[in-house]
Amino acid sequence: MVIKERMFEFVRPECQKELREKINEAENFFKHADRDHSATLEFHPNSTELLIFDACSKYVELSGEFPPLFQILNGWMMITHEEIFNLPDDQKKKLREAAKTFTAAGKVAYFNDMLPLVMKSVA
Repeated sequence: MVIKERMFEFVRPECQKELREKINEAENFFKHADRDHSATLEFHPNSTELLIFDACSKYVELSGEFPPLFQILNGWMMITHEEIFNLPDDQKKKLREAAKTFTAAGKVAYFNDMLPLVMKSVA
């Protein structure tokens, strides 16, 4: 939803075509399933994060709310997928430094560490 509407504002131009194809892959598969009964769609678990990120982004857009868990997911996506976001160099540098700290321990540890911090800032 958001990816198709606005996400490309934040994606480097050289990554846009590949990202658009990936986004449309499942949609096209189901859209044309009646024509090609032998076609298959390979499930990529990593794409689940992108779909959840997209759903959260649309929720924020529609509701005007940015819940703490969405803030944490947003941070995780920017840390682990910094290469696709169109960000200023100083912000990219900060993300790379954060990635060294947070990605080594994994996603669950990142969420567990960040949730109390985000909740304090909300309170």
